[in-house]
Amino acid sequence: MTESTHREERDGSQRRFAVWGREIPFRNPVFTGREKELADLQARLIEASTAVIGQPALPLYGLGGVGKTELAAEFAHRNRANYSLCWWVRCEREALIVNSLLALGRVLQLPDFRVEERDFSISLVIDALNRGEPHRDWLLIFDNATDAEMVSRYIPQGTGHVIITSRDSHWRRALRVDGIEVGEFETSETIEFLRKRVSALADVTPDPDASDQEGNQILGENKRRAQDAAELAAELANLPLAADHAAAYLAETGTSAQEYLRLFRGNAHRLLGTDVDIAYPQAVATTWSVSRNSISEGADDLFKLLAFFAPEPIYEELLLQPREAGSMPGALGSVLSGTTQFRRAVRELARFSLVKINPVRNVVQVHRVVQAVTQGQLLREDPEAAARFRSVAHQLLAASDPNAPDRDDSEQAYERSRQHLVPSGALESDDQLVRRLVVNQVRRLHRRGGYAESLSLGVPTLELWRARFGSDDRRTLALAVEIGIAMRRIGRVEEGLELNADTLSRLRSQFGEEDQIYLTCTASYSIDLSMLGRYAEALDTDLHLLPLYEQVFGPEHLDTLQMRNNIAVGLRCLGRFDEALTYDLETLAQRERILGLGDTDTLRSRFSIARDLRRLGRYEESLDAVRAVSNALEQKGEPWNHFRLIVGSDLGVSLRRAGYRAEAAELGNTVLRRCVQIRGANHRETLRTATNVINDRRLVDDLTGAQALGERTAAAWKDVVGADHANTVSAQVNLAIVLRSRGNPRDALQLDERALKDLTNIFGEAHPSPLAAMANLASDLAAIGEARRARELGEHALELSRQVRGADHPSTLSVAANLAVDRRADDDPESASELHDETIASFRDALGPDHPEFRLAAQGGRLSLDIEPMMN
Repeated sequence: MTESTHREERDGSQRRFAVWGREIPFRNPVFTGREKELADLQARLIEASTAVIGQPALPLYGLGGVGKTELAAEFAHRNRANYSLCWWVRCEREALIVNSLLALGRVLQLPDFRVEERDFSISLVIDALNRGEPHRDWLLIFDNATDAEMVSRYIPQGTGHVIITSRDSHWRRALRVDGIEVGEFETSETIEFLRKRVSALADVTPDPDASDQEGNQILGENKRRAQDAAELAAELANLPLAADHAAAYLAETGTSAQEYLRLFRGNAHRLLGTDVDIAYPQAVATTWSVSRNSISEGADDLFKLLAFFAPEPIYEELLLQPREAGSMPGALGSVLSGTTQFRRAVRELARFSLVKINPVRNVVQVHRVVQAVTQGQLLREDPEAAARFRSVAHQLLAASDPNAPDRDDSEQAYERSRQHLVPSGALESDDQLVRRLVVNQVRRLHRRGGYAESLSLGVPTLELWRARFGSDDRRTLALAVEIGIAMRRIGRVEEGLELNADTLSRLRSQFGEEDQIYLTCTASYSIDLSMLGRYAEALDTDLHLLPLYEQVFGPEHLDTLQMRNNIAVGLRCLGRFDEALTYDLETLAQRERILGLGDTDTLRSRFSIARDLRRLGRYEESLDAVRAVSNALEQKGEPWNHFRLIVGSDLGVSLRRAGYRAEAAELGNTVLRRCVQIRGANHRETLRTATNVINDRRLVDDLTGAQALGERTAAAWKDVVGADHANTVSAQVNLAIVLRSRGNPRDALQLDERALKDLTNIFGEAHPSPLAAMANLASDLAAIGEARRARELGEHALELSRQVRGADHPSTLSVAANLAVDRRADDDPESASELHDETIASFRDALGPDHPEFRLAAQGGRLSLDIEPMMN
């Protein structure tokens, strides 16, 4: 949530829109001391960094509870006029950082921003901050950072400033900058703070008309109050958080400082052990102990329960589930049985500053220090009670699971519970419903595009479950399936394949081939095989799975239809385009009937048909189909996710095939830039698009750009998938065409000779890809004067192409047109003219008289056959 206000400020004639994050703490009216630290912040961020681009982030580090957060908030309030954007980012876990930056993205209203595409949207936000658009003078505060490496990934380095608060003093290694150490208060500051907050410790102002005796009594009273404050400050070890809680208790209850000290000394606890990663002075632990003596049993039980959630806002909807209340121990069941009882207990806790309430968001929150101390004391002093409260926390988390991770309307429920999984110990739970929730969370994240978050949650949980429940446990295997999918989608295909292979073997031996988890894993494994270039294995696997899917799920189940879609992909990779089209048409009919015309899965089927049609040489039909899908996605406001990027890339290819070369090049370069921005330069999707754009640039006479892109893309494919992968070889074939076009046929010849051998090893001769390499090799031979060899190879290529593609396929006609040229060069003008005339007539019928391929062939020119990379 954010709070944005309009404010006019003059910089020339420009106005700016001020954004103030609602998560920024309210200004503390009794903020005390810290003038040295504030001056240091001012000097290092404001005065010494005027017009500096990429000002390093500035960490505030020190012991937990020393007031780093308060210091950062005070700086923001004091310098609000210097920034047009101030934003607060909580950093205890990666999910909190992501959610905060996504919220910022919504406020900034960035083009193409869609919260559903988490990884993409985060990149847009950071890029906007780096560029200083729409705000150059911004301030981001990353609060309570615990993992320098993780947090550093989200820190922008643009035109604004970043403050980090952390207990970790080792940020210099991560950021190469010295931070500001924040220590405890000076004793004078603690005393000043306490006397500001607690009226019973403040000086009494004497009446000007008071007698000397009354004046002396007031002076004595003020001295006693000052001594009480000093004694209290010493006992609290000058820790700001401890002083804050003590002050709140004294102010609310009217207890004297001496009585507080007596209670404090009788209830002090040791520092929490390192096993819970807490290192607070024992003074902090007393505040809640003293306060809890004055609250009801139900409120106390609720407080103990809250200690087993995360120190983040806890939604009322998560805690208040009346159906679960009946099985809860003690007074807790009554507190959680209805809104009235629950809110009464929460207000009781808030009175003593044990919790904070946000009635707008309907959440309750316990400070991380107090919460950790509470949990630690329970674990030490009453482990059975601690186990009961932890179990209740798990029970509430599990009950909140809608068990529908694929549905958009489940998003809010999963977001409420996700941040509490790790702190509550839910990952260690043996409760099957709790474990189901964890699996569903991992699945939901990768389906929403949060691949890194999915793996951050899933991978350590998998290790834990394997150790605790065994590698053959069914829930453990279900989790492994989702992790394998996330690995593939983030680009770690080989790891995903290895994990899926192991999971598949265990599922088959334990549960059989009709188990639903087994079927899901096998389908995922098949996609891995296809992405690694093992197309025949993938297709065989899918064909084996289809009857099992129909038996287990039913022939019209959405998972079964997806399996039919996967089979069509396999057929297309192997050059069996007519069969692929048959599968895709049947799937489309079912999806239209079940899901409707505009559903994304229906559009996926239409897109698959467009790809089939293009490979069958039906270019205009393909262009119409893919253009319709692209328009539908745009009208739906679909983000630039995996599917839309593929559609954009394919639309460019269809434009090129239909003869619209300039338009194809413009679109291809645009989509390639998006791929680099969203996926990275070496992501498979980016490389697929780049492989096609090589041809776009060549055909608009940008041979220099085409060669540079071709060399870079072929090298990247080799690094990502290996030298013998079909996509690596396809990029080399497209590069060879560019080299020949630039007058370097001998280098092109070397590439095409190797490509023909490699593609034949992968597919055999009777496949469109090796046939394209064969035709291009004939052109290389012709270019170096080897007319006879060029003709012999062309004759063989034409015969195979007619068998594989059909006599009237545009690619077959291109091979024939080239062969006519080679027959003439080989002193056979009669057969050359006969083949030329026959081919040109068919070319006109196939492409039309205005198509550039037809015009070039009609003029006796030579045609090149590029290869589209395999797309899974």
